[in-house]
Amino acid sequence: MEKYDYLFGNNNNNKAVKYNKFYIITITLLSINYAFWFWQYNFCTINTHLISSLILIIPIVLIILLYFFTKNEKINVRKGKIISIILIILFLIVSFYTLIFVMVKEGTSYENNPLRYKHICNIAGYEKIRFQFPKEIPQDLIHNNKVKFYYRPQFLQGGFCFELLLEMDNDRIDEYMERYKDQVKEIIETKGINFNDLYDKYGIDTPVIFEYKEGEEFFINSEIYLFDSKPYKTNNWNHGYAYYMAKNEKLKKLLLVTEVW
Repeated sequence: MEKYDYLFGNNNNNKAVKYNKFYIITITLLSINYAFWFWQYNFCTINTHLISSLILIIPIVLIILLYFFTKNEKINVRKGKIISIILIILFLIVSFYTLIFVMVKEGTSYENNPLRYKHICNIAGYEKIRFQFPKEIPQDLIHNNKVKFYYRPQFLQGGFCFELLLEMDNDRIDEYMERYKDQVKEIIETKGINFNDLYDKYGIDTPVIFEYKEGEEFFINSEIYLFDSKPYKTNNWNHGYAYYMAKNEKLKKLLLVTEVW
């Protein structure tokens, strides 16, 4: 009998090998998928979503336990396979709902902490129309509380908003702005201009970053360096985009804005 098994193979051994392959492939694919979503949920989002990540790993842990139970013959192969398929379906369902939850949570969140600026720069979209923003905020401005930052991602019908306000010497402001002047489409002097006119003509509205009347104080006598702005229909700013930088010499402040709505 042993000789027969050696020459032609044992059916039970073949089943065990196939079953081991099934578990190895399943666990490997689910683990790769989990690693991808763990990275997305915790390193590519405004907030970390550790609880969602832990919930997502439960079906994988159960499949691993199931593999050891069947290997030790506490559960038969057929029953183990059925339970495994159910757990795979459960994993897909849980993945879908955690994705929806994270998307809604992220879409309704915002970030205004300057210390997280670099992280937000790495995950925010619209790179081509927010090129005027620095990759990092100078640490001296952060330490001296001379920075304001605001980011809101685009979600459903909501708009994308990326704003930065820096307070520093005018020479430093001019030096920074100089590198982008060749890409400026129009320079707008706001002295004597009604702010409503800025919106009607350029789609420039009061940035979210400003507190009460702070925006009015900034724009009352500033220069706006407009890179581009465009409504989705002529003279209709219900949807559109605008990206620009502006300076106020008196206040010694530089404003950088990219907005899509």
